[in-house]
Amino acid sequence: MCLRRPLRPALIAALLLSAPLSAAAQDLFPLSDEHKRWLEYDAVYIISDREKDAFERLQSEAEREAFIAAFWARRDPEPLTPENEFRIEHYERIDYANTMLGRETSVPGWMTDRGRIYIQLGEPDERETFAAVPALYPAELWFYLARDELLLPPIYVLFFREYYAGPFIQFNHVIHLPEELMPAQSFSTGDARMEAYEFLQEISPQLAHATITMRADRGVAASLLQPDMEILQTQTLLQDINRAPYRRLDTGWVTGAEAGRGLVESEYLFNFVPSVGVARVLPGPAPDSWFVHYAIEIEPQHFTLAQEEGGNEYFTRFEVTGEVSTPDGDVVHDFVVTPFLRLTESQLQDVGARPFTYRGMFPLIPGDFRFRVIFKNDARTEYTVFEDEFSVPTGASTLSRPWLLHTLPVPVEPADSRAWITGGNQLLPNGRAVVAVGIPVRAVASAVGREAVTFRVTPWSAADESGTAGTPLREEEVAVENGLAVWSADTESWESGRYVLSVHDAETERMVTFDLNPRRRVAIPWGLSDSFDGGTAGTLSAALGEQSLRAGNHDAARRHLETALTQNPNLGRVRLALGRFALDDGNPREAVRLLEPALAQAPEDAMVLRVLGDAHLETGNHARAAELYERSLPLQAPDPALLNALSWSLAAGGDAARAIPYLEQSLRLNPEQPEVQELLATLRAGISPGPR
Repeated sequence: MCLRRPLRPALIAALLLSAPLSAAAQDLFPLSDEHKRWLEYDAVYIISDREKDAFERLQSEAEREAFIAAFWARRDPEPLTPENEFRIEHYERIDYANTMLGRETSVPGWMTDRGRIYIQLGEPDERETFAAVPALYPAELWFYLARDELLLPPIYVLFFREYYAGPFIQFNHVIHLPEELMPAQSFSTGDARMEAYEFLQEISPQLAHATITMRADRGVAASLLQPDMEILQTQTLLQDINRAPYRRLDTGWVTGAEAGRGLVESEYLFNFVPSVGVARVLPGPAPDSWFVHYAIEIEPQHFTLAQEEGGNEYFTRFEVTGEVSTPDGDVVHDFVVTPFLRLTESQLQDVGARPFTYRGMFPLIPGDFRFRVIFKNDARTEYTVFEDEFSVPTGASTLSRPWLLHTLPVPVEPADSRAWITGGNQLLPNGRAVVAVGIPVRAVASAVGREAVTFRVTPWSAADESGTAGTPLREEEVAVENGLAVWSADTESWESGRYVLSVHDAETERMVTFDLNPRRRVAIPWGLSDSFDGGTAGTLSAALGEQSLRAGNHDAARRHLETALTQNPNLGRVRLALGRFALDDGNPREAVRLLEPALAQAPEDAMVLRVLGDAHLETGNHARAAELYERSLPLQAPDPALLNALSWSLAAGGDAARAIPYLEQSLRLNPEQPEVQELLATLRAGISPGPR
């Protein structure tokens, strides 16, 4: 788990990272002078090709500012400290290169070969200077010990001033020969390379070694005899040096932002963290009701908490945004919850090395759906995205895909409506679907309407279309209790690898894959669990009614909403929906009956005021309608329809003088309203309007 003090607010922008690599140059958003300097000066020696390409393809100044902030944050070696040590040292290296390594030439130090190596690798462990050796160009030899963090062996980097002028250039074994360091020296034998090496041995064995190979941990005999072999090794080593600043960095973060394109703000967008998720449809407490239970699991190295200033507590706020849509894209359910987490230091020590999981639930109407949840962590503006598809059955029978559990089901109070509780049992889902060898594999499936199902485990094979291969390792029939089939099997004799777990009856089969890990232990996650307010009468029927309404199934919506109102007459939003139905049915008096109690509960609800105004207008109660419309005006942005309804109510009630300004305002918002223009002319002429 990562800990970090709260950061300053990031720049606000949206990321567009999806432009194709082949986009024409004229289609790219031009680089400002500041961002061009950052790309070609500040980061030129430490940015990967992948990052550079992504930066150039961003579509606004703000996007590039957000990218730069994430670029440095990804390289921060100590997230706990307020300073970014990598960034500080990097700019110190640039300053040193400009100050000390370009003095012998007009070329800026950062552009010289010495400046480039210094910025990439830092201060050498040893330096040896050859400034005034007869017959030898001025030279400088840098030695670096092995850098495990950069994946580099011990190396020599040799620089020399060719023709005694200009900046020091790097000796490159691909294009330079040892004898080129000594332009005035003549060699009498046919093997000038060997003779030059022996001559340089008299000056410095390390210098002679560096002219044959950059590798300080290898002898020179093989390279002297086979110089072509050294050319290949040098090319590889030079590439490794250029990649060293980002060699261990996962540069996939730039494309990881694709998951959040258009979904999150830019301060989050470049801080995508991987996660695993699982979602299943389980029976609800009411007959023929179904709930979606979901879990998002994040590994501890990707989970961040902020440390309280001057204290020993750790905290963060989450924002969990979910959306359920039909295959056609119609949203039938959405939600936003903002849970808060606070841990003491001892609590953090107990859970810090284990994955974090967030578990939630919500009721859902029958149908086929796509589900997406965006999980944001404010501590370091990190986010992850989980998406899945599932079906909610229309009848009281289902067989779900199986899923793995960390532990066997734990009995709980039947009234408990938290996530992953069904049939009086709490289920701890294994989102990663990883089981340790020797630990029993535990699985469960929702099997409502069945007496028994069969679990089967088969080795996985990419060659087989179904993913299964060979004879099943285990096959067992399991009885269904309270709508659940629970199964467990010992893995002591199984080999590590991937397996297919299926559950089936005579008609249906569902399957998933899981991995058997040779490790002897898989950490059980900790975290937060959301719940559904099933204790308040009518809330379940109200939720299903709203979902049916969004899905366009008005008959089902009305049934659910009427049930909800019967169960709880104080549900104002239910009264509003039923009031609209009554108006659509041409029954405004029923709408008034439904909505007046709703207004008493929420006198400042703009929508209730407006719909109730429509109901009174339809019944001919113009004074009450005008009052309600005027009360709603300050609570919402005025629109022509509202202004027109208010004007008609006033005019019909004999108050034309007050109606005229509202009609004029309506026409300013939308001049193309001939009926309104006609009404306005009638009122200005002092004529009362006819029936509406």
